[in-house]
Amino acid sequence: MKLDYRIISYKILHIFEYRNESVLNLRKLFLPKIYGDKSIVHRSTVLVNEVIRFRGRLDLMISFISGIKIRFINKKVLTVLRIGFYEIFFDSKIPDYAAVDSSVRLAHKFTNKKTKGFANAVLRKLVREKNNNKNWYKELESRRGWLSIPFWVEKRWKENFGRKDLIKLVEFINQPPKIFLRCDKMINSINDNVFLLKKEGVKTEKYLNQFLIVKSNESKVLSSKPFKNGYISIQSPSAAAIVGCLGVEEGDVVLDVCAAPGTKTLQLANEVGHGFIYASDISPERVLLGRKDKQRHGKKNIDWSLKDARKDSFIMADKILIDAPCSGTGVMGRRPDIRWRRSESDLIKFAHTQYSILKNCSKYLKKGGALVYATCSIEPEENIKVVEQFLSQNSNYAVDKIPNSVPQYWIKDKIALNILPHQHGLDGIFAVRIKRLF
Repeated sequence: MKLDYRIISYKILHIFEYRNESVLNLRKLFLPKIYGDKSIVHRSTVLVNEVIRFRGRLDLMISFISGIKIRFINKKVLTVLRIGFYEIFFDSKIPDYAAVDSSVRLAHKFTNKKTKGFANAVLRKLVREKNNNKNWYKELESRRGWLSIPFWVEKRWKENFGRKDLIKLVEFINQPPKIFLRCDKMINSINDNVFLLKKEGVKTEKYLNQFLIVKSNESKVLSSKPFKNGYISIQSPSAAAIVGCLGVEEGDVVLDVCAAPGTKTLQLANEVGHGFIYASDISPERVLLGRKDKQRHGKKNIDWSLKDARKDSFIMADKILIDAPCSGTGVMGRRPDIRWRRSESDLIKFAHTQYSILKNCSKYLKKGGALVYATCSIEPEENIKVVEQFLSQNSNYAVDKIPNSVPQYWIKDKIALNILPHQHGLDGIFAVRIKRLF
């Protein structure tokens, strides 16, 4: 069997079963082998993401069709079945016979003769069921697992948002994410970028302000001249709104902590003009990414350093951006592996880290300056409760008004950026602007 995207996908998915590690990091283990073939990179990325996104639903269907509980199915053959069931049930571009054949060949390569026969029988039974009754899966829709999120997430979101919004939220995160491009208005106009991308086969449409939304051939963006030359960055408008909340001014000195890989850092660099951005992160690998992006965009007003925002010292700054590490529940659509890597107890651990970062970094804010505390979580424990704890113990700080440049329909109670996927159609983001009084 020659190397193809299914083999790479199988290997990544199988390792994911045993390691609590991001799929992005796991993919890097195999990129050197397939880097020259963009088709394999793209197709394996899509397949891995979608199988992980629908893992709960796929397992429910596999158990139903096979008549065997998931915990009793060999892990290797289970990975093969997930790939096969995804291609048969979700991917209309792949004929059923091809999906069955390729999955059986995977089973032959990675399992034994007995489990290969089991995989073949189960996949063929799925095809028969599908052909005999197009609504065969309807009775599964009310069962646990169909939403393809952990039960603790389902229970929490139902309590926080209600049943109706829970379903809307899950529907959003179970769709392939939209790809947005922020245009660097200091270098090139948005119309010029639309034209240049179109020349390379990437169709885009204008979104908000300096943003484009990719409509086709997203896999070509990274190799396009506008991206390589630093004219555009891949960034969601909701993430960019965090920078808008800070309201930096020409000449500001800004601390950007937990900043890597640095997309918001580049955005800040445009806003401060002759000011300066001191960016830092705790990860050496991610700091390196930030430095590479700085070079790609040709920015002279950014300095990257390796720092732990919980305890290290910084220079005094006019503005501080804290995009704190978090559970990432607001970006489960863009990063589907998060849903299976998190537990409810992680929320308290993150909240402790977040408070430590906010407490330490706030010391380096000048009197009259402002900081923004932000996360890509939609959980209260990581968001408003962290802010409330900080304010209750620091009377020289107060919540400040978010600038009018940020769309007001993203603002909750006039104090917090509160973008929710099911309400705004974007990645979930929380942010509060805090001012130092004395």
